[in-house]
Formats: sequence, structure tokens, C-alpha cells
Amino acid sequence: MLGVFMAVGGLVGGMGGLLAGRTDRAVLGTLAIGALGLLLTVSWLVTYARER
Repeated sequence: MLGVFMAVGGLVGGMGGLLAGRTDRAVLGTLAIGALGLLLTVSWLVTYARER
């Protein structure tokens, strides 16, 4: 669940910041958290599918 929340919150928040015209470190950090959450979620799904 943490990966899903990180992915959704990070990507939506980061895109909102970019659409508002901000390109500072906070927006880029938020996007990075979203990408990390997406990576965690996808890796968990792949591992789960291999085990089943």
C-alpha cells in the first residue's frame, strides 16, 4: 500500500506543481517519490505474479 500511495501522491503532486509553472527542488523531489513508489509497486506485482 505504501508504494501505491507514494506513486499516486508523488505523481499527482509533482504534475500539479509542473502545471503551475514551478520547477524547483520540491516539485522534482515529489516526482521522484512518485517514481520510486511506482517502481516499488511494479516490482511487488512482478514478484507476486512469479510466486503464483
